Amino acid sequence: MITEERMRAVVARGYGGPEVLELVTVPLPEPGPGQIRICVEAATVNPVDLTTRSGALVEAGLMTAREHTGIGWDVAGVVDRLGVGVTGFSPGQQVIGLRDLLDVSLGPYSQYLVLDAAAVAPAPPGVSAVAAATMAGEAMARNVAGPSAALVAQGQIGKGHGPRQEPTDVLYWHTAPLHRSEPPPT
Repeated sequence: MITEERMRAVVARGYGGPEVLELVTVPLPEPGPGQIRICVEAATVNPVDLTTRSGALVEAGLMTAREHTGIGWDVAGVVDRLGVGVTGFSPGQQVIGLRDLLDVSLGPYSQYLVLDAAAVAPAPPGVSAVAAATMAGEAMARNVAGPSAALVAQGQIGKGHGPRQEPTDVLYWHTAPLHRSEPPPT
């Protein structure tokens, strides 16, 4: 008997306020060609997450209504598995990533996330997952990295434009449910 591996994720079931967020158990996603599966350590909370959850993007015609919607853009974690053809990364490597698609069923508010390799970069050495989770979105907001986070890891954001030192809106994912703005248990 083959047992399907499962994980937990937070999704928006419908649209509205925080009450539409739901912790669900879903199949563990598998990376396809050119993709990387990340074991999520931290994910940020951004204004676009609130806009997505509220349904404003559906009303504006930027995404279609669906049963549940993945939330989150920025992620930091560890490479768990590589899809065929991915080079430059290895399992166990600390990375940052950016899921910049609106209309998807799972986002970084999950235990694992699959992203295209072009949306993933090595995490800068010595930066915590909490601080690193803020980097890809910061770069995109400054039009530094566009859809790829690679320039962040190459130091092209510039001194003083790195991660926020005291992130206040970061989710930490461990074996327990998500905790807002508090470090994971040690």
